[in-house]
Amino acid sequence: MDQVTPASASKTSWIPDGVYVVRFRSALDQSGGVVWVNNGRAIGGDSSYYYDGHVEHDGTGPVARMLFARHRPEAVSVVGEVERFNVVFAGRVEGDKYLLEGRMDEEPRMKLTAVMTRLPVTP
Repeated sequence: MDQVTPASASKTSWIPDGVYVVRFRSALDQSGGVVWVNNGRAIGGDSSYYYDGHVEHDGTGPVARMLFARHRPEAVSVVGEVERFNVVFAGRVEGDKYLLEGRMDEEPRMKLTAVMTRLPVTP
């Protein structure tokens, strides 16, 4: 299995630990899921895909590196009929939301945005 790992252990998470609702949008579709951030690690999923990655600050700004992998065979993602794909997001904080914009490694012309909002629960 492909696994996203932080490039350096000295990089710190820019999204506080917690559980987040995430809304994804592309030119093709929109969807949502849940992500748990813990010490820079971000894992989660929805009814069709699971997410695995890291949120970090790379020296130039906040980034999230995520792998999306299908667990329901007939599912179609917001980027189309894809079994698995990787996205590197650049991010910023706006109020209580974390806004991310990224592109698929496998199809750099495919733009994907995500908005994360923290849930009032303790992991």
